Amino acid sequence: MINTGIILNSSGNLEMEDAELIRLCQEGDMSAFESIFRKHQNRVYNVTYRMMGNQDDAMDMTQDIFVKAYQKIGKFNFKSSFSTWIYRIAVNHCIDELRKRKRNGQSVPLEEAITKADETTPEKQAVLNDRQQNVWKAINSLKDKDRSIIILRDIEGLSYKEISKVMKCSMGRVKSRIHEARQKLKKILEEQTELWNEI
Repeated sequence: MINTGIILNSSGNLEMEDAELIRLCQEGDMSAFESIFRKHQNRVYNVTYRMMGNQDDAMDMTQDIFVKAYQKIGKFNFKSSFSTWIYRIAVNHCIDELRKRKRNGQSVPLEEAITKADETTPEKQAVLNDRQQNVWKAINSLKDKDRSIIILRDIEGLSYKEISKVMKCSMGRVKSRIHEARQKLKKILEEQTELWNEI
C-alpha cells in the first residue's frame, strides 16, 4: 500500500495526487499504478461501455486501455491531467477496435443498459426502456467520432475544454463537432419517429 500522506498534498488536490502517483509509477512503483487504476477504472469503463455496447467488451477493453497506459506512463509529460490522457487512450482504442470490427464484417452490439425501474408502473417503464433503446440505437448508428463526442459531452459530462484536450482540437472545433453530431442524432431520431408513426 502507498502512504496516502505522500500522495495527497496539503489541499488534498486530486490532480496533485495523480501527479504524485504517476511520478512513483515512472520510478517503477507498481502499487502506485494499481492506485491509479482503482481511481480511474470506473470512468474509463463507462466510456468504453458506451462506445462498445456491452459489458464483456467494456471489461476486456478497460483492461487493455490500462495496459497501454502502463506501457506509456514513462512518456506522460504532466502537460494535461491524467484523466484527460487516459480518456484519449480509451476513445482512440475504442475507435480503432470498432473500425477493425467493421472491416471484418462484425456487428457492433447495441447498448445493454436499460433505465432501472423506479416508482413508475411496468407500462411506463416499458415505454421508457423502448425510448432509451431507440436513443442508443441512434447513437450507435453514428460514425465513431460523432458517437465518441456525444458520449464525452452529453453522457460523461466533460467540459468543452476537457474534450478539446481529449480530441486534440480547438474548443471552437469541439463546439461545432458537438453541434453537428447532435444534429445528425436528431435527424436519426426524427426518422425513427416517422417510421413508427407509419406502422
